[in-house]
Amino acid sequence: MDLIGMSKDGYSRRKYMGLAGAMAAGGLAGCSGSGNNDGGGSGDSSDGGGGDSGSSGGEDTSSSGGGGSGITVWTQDITANKPETQQLISDAISGEVEFAEMRYDNIKQQFLTGASTGTPDVLEVTPNHRGDYVSAEHLEPITDRVEELDYADGYIGMDTMTYKDDIWALPHIGNGRGFVYRQDILEKYGFDVPEQWSDFVTIGSEITKNEDGMHGFTLTSESTNTRVLQEFLSFVFQRVDSIFDADGDGFTLNPSPEDFGVVFKEYFHDPFFATETPATDPNARGIGSLDHDISYTNGNYAAISTGPWIPGLASNSDNTNEEAMENYRNSAATHNPRVEGGEKGTYAEIKPIMMNTHSDSKEEAWQVQKAIASPDGISTFLEEDPGDIPAHEDVDWTVPESTDNPDWAGFQDVFATGKSYGFWSVSKVSTDLFDLVQEVIYGETDPMDAGQQLHDAWAEQASEI
Repeated sequence: MDLIGMSKDGYSRRKYMGLAGAMAAGGLAGCSGSGNNDGGGSGDSSDGGGGDSGSSGGEDTSSSGGGGSGITVWTQDITANKPETQQLISDAISGEVEFAEMRYDNIKQQFLTGASTGTPDVLEVTPNHRGDYVSAEHLEPITDRVEELDYADGYIGMDTMTYKDDIWALPHIGNGRGFVYRQDILEKYGFDVPEQWSDFVTIGSEITKNEDGMHGFTLTSESTNTRVLQEFLSFVFQRVDSIFDADGDGFTLNPSPEDFGVVFKEYFHDPFFATETPATDPNARGIGSLDHDISYTNGNYAAISTGPWIPGLASNSDNTNEEAMENYRNSAATHNPRVEGGEKGTYAEIKPIMMNTHSDSKEEAWQVQKAIASPDGISTFLEEDPGDIPAHEDVDWTVPESTDNPDWAGFQDVFATGKSYGFWSVSKVSTDLFDLVQEVIYGETDPMDAGQQLHDAWAEQASEI
């Protein structure tokens, strides 16, 4: 998957406030999510953990534009505090467009049980739920329609919208996982970002030992937090290109027990146990994705594996300190150092815009669907909420320049190596991973044994996802 980063100027305080609203709602649209509404992320907030910049505390609301009968859009992120985006979408048809603001978990629950009514017509959803919607036969394939778009070739991540030779969604916005680190701290001790993760664990230990009030690294370890899965996959994708591969009516598991075991060992075990002075804070085991990001911006850690939303968080969260933006400007983004046997690669997420196959107004639904995901629609959305990366090469990403941190542009190279987990049901395989991560970080299970156990569990579940 070719994920290309981009650039612009004018990241105003008003635009930052869109991100602040997302934090208050429980997550950043487009940040790495948590499954428990801790606000650590976005679309991947799959089961309710992400937030939108408009709905408050996950309460479902709706607004509409236009006149007459029309189209209903269920969305977490295209909220009432993005009036220009909603207006652009409403102008796509002569009738009314109603926006029902809902959390992703509520969209999933209500769509799977009620899609046959024809409502909603269009959905803005997390990619975590793609497999559930396709397997329920509630999505309209749009392959022929997409082929008629004169800007179709510019989409980033179209392969993540494709399953069994059909296109099921249009890409909208995206994010992924890179290595974010304090340049001033590494330079202070004469360190460069190493190629190998094991070498970074040693560097992290030295920082913990010598830098007062700071640990070398932090990772998400809260049980059931979706970000745990995403950080795990970010390093598995250094060794493999896919997790489950479509095979007839089911899937087969691609990684080996060793692939899983190496990541358990190097990412979840070694920062706690490999060095005499831990690279991370043992007392922070169980940290959620939002606390994990905030702790980095507040100067408690020298490095983190995270996404491009950090400047909005640093600027607007009530829980960041007065040094947060300066800490951000002293930060750089690059590829995660590689685990044993790994190459550049990471987890990436592209938000899908989908159509209900039971809609009574498919032509109007298509006009709305493509308005949301058109270059103009994406650009307008990111003007009002600039935390994510546009999923079209004709739309610029300008956060590095507008936040006075050119080294944040490293996310462009990171996204070029991004991989997605495809059309399998994330919720059906997450529990085994969450349980094993807890056992590994507390030293209760050998990490290579954990790799074998996860492989056995996921291989058994492959036909059911």
